[in-house]
Amino acid sequence: MSPRYLFVALLCCGLLVSCGNKSGEKDPMGETAVVALSGDADNLNPVVANSSTSADIQGSIYPTMFDVTFNMREGKLEFEPSLVTSWEFANEGKDVILHIRPDVRWEDGILVTPQDIKFSYELYGDPEVASPRRSYLESMIQTNDKFDVDKSIEIIDDTTMIFHFTRQYPLQLFHLNLSPVPRHIYRNADRKTLRANPANEHPIGAGPFKLEEWTRQQQIVLTRNNNSTLPYPAKLERVIFRVISEPTTRLTELKKGEIDIMRPVYPEDVSDIQENNPNIKLQTLPPRSYEYIGWSNIDVKEYQASGKKNILPHPLFGDRRVRQALTYAINRKGILDDQLGPYGELAVTDFSPVFRWAIQHDLIPYPYDPERARQLLRASGWSDSNGDGVLDKGGKDFEFTLYYNVGNKRREYVATMVQENLKQVGIKVTLQSVEPVVLYQNIEAKKYDAFIAGFSVGLAIDPADRWGDINSPFNTVGFQNKRVAELLKLGLHVATERDAGPFWKEIQAILHQEQPCTFMYWVKDIVGVNRRLKHTNVNILGVTDHMWDWMIGDPNSAVTY
Repeated sequence: MSPRYLFVALLCCGLLVSCGNKSGEKDPMGETAVVALSGDADNLNPVVANSSTSADIQGSIYPTMFDVTFNMREGKLEFEPSLVTSWEFANEGKDVILHIRPDVRWEDGILVTPQDIKFSYELYGDPEVASPRRSYLESMIQTNDKFDVDKSIEIIDDTTMIFHFTRQYPLQLFHLNLSPVPRHIYRNADRKTLRANPANEHPIGAGPFKLEEWTRQQQIVLTRNNNSTLPYPAKLERVIFRVISEPTTRLTELKKGEIDIMRPVYPEDVSDIQENNPNIKLQTLPPRSYEYIGWSNIDVKEYQASGKKNILPHPLFGDRRVRQALTYAINRKGILDDQLGPYGELAVTDFSPVFRWAIQHDLIPYPYDPERARQLLRASGWSDSNGDGVLDKGGKDFEFTLYYNVGNKRREYVATMVQENLKQVGIKVTLQSVEPVVLYQNIEAKKYDAFIAGFSVGLAIDPADRWGDINSPFNTVGFQNKRVAELLKLGLHVATERDAGPFWKEIQAILHQEQPCTFMYWVKDIVGVNRRLKHTNVNILGVTDHMWDWMIGDPNSAVTY
């Protein structure tokens, strides 16, 4: 999935790698690494956080239940011990017995216990909390259609607990890998306002790093947690995540050595870096993230005014023929070739190409076909009745505002091209850039009619968070389909992961037909890493995977990444 701020004078006194030493030169052996971010984290509480940036940072602060790797050859996740030391299945696979480490402590010295884990799952499953990962608990025990924490989670003793599921299915361990939060910190928290709880600003974790500073829209500073046993204290003294929204500034800082990791490096900058910056290593990630143009399938004004109760078709985008027309009208291939070249591929749906076994390969991407777009728009009742160049229907012009995040030059280009392409078929588009955190909050709350965004898919196939509950923050366009709902239940309750393949393929065919959004392209992100930063593990799991093993060393040494 991912993922800050203004340097303060006290830190700059020889501690930050971005600060000079007494001679005015950067200390190559400093104990701080700097990661560039295009936007801030949305929250540092894993129960309610939603952005990939937050995930990148939280993973080193909070304890993880399992240590996870992704087998690219098999296209599947593999689980190793972490907070959970071992596990076994019982009751025909419906029960998972977890054995918990007895020696892990929160930063304030209190032991991490099964009670913390059970309490955290209660938060994840509470509808008042509205966690983005609430769907992970749907196959545990439910009472009156609500997650029943006492029936689902049984604590045997201080190191043993049992999770009870309604049936065995392939994603059980994946759904058991939600990071716990300290019960003694959040026990009396107001569930409805958990996202705004002050404790989120000062997280008490148990991982190899702890939060030292968070200055909104500027930087997040993590320091070594010397008491961590999960797995051990970080090797670096400090990692700073700097928010630099302007891409050119990020690249300049990378070249100057002021930052150590930058994602993404844009394709057009690759040759220059390779020729002129030998201290920068470039790595390409497999396609886990895609970009899309979201068309709200529901009337967002009515949805908001009714307190999310009235679900009506969107006056512009509620008709699937219109959504198909929009995809035909946008020159996605031209945008892809111009912006990504070999570092991207056209998207058909949101099932990542890394899951080769689950892809419906006979689905053909919509071609650029403005005439076909015009035909579909006419068929759905849109015409230019007054000759002003803009389609209208029932006295309403086909016009809308398209939102995208400021500082992302690729999405700025996409927005401009979409505006130009849609103008050719009689649709008026106004462009509006927004600060990333605000943009994503409004997208999740379903406040926009149309927007450009990206999505990083999970590494275990679980389409329910995207296309299930219409109120899920991940279901950003408010898509709902009866057959998809049936297929989600079937696919998530099979004996083995591969058994779900036919159900996933049918969902892809429906998404291709419905076009709930315009799937643009899969991005093979390019990551720039300063060679002085050793033991990085940049992979499909993200740029901060196993960040606690990072070290600073001689850029010219033979230590591998």
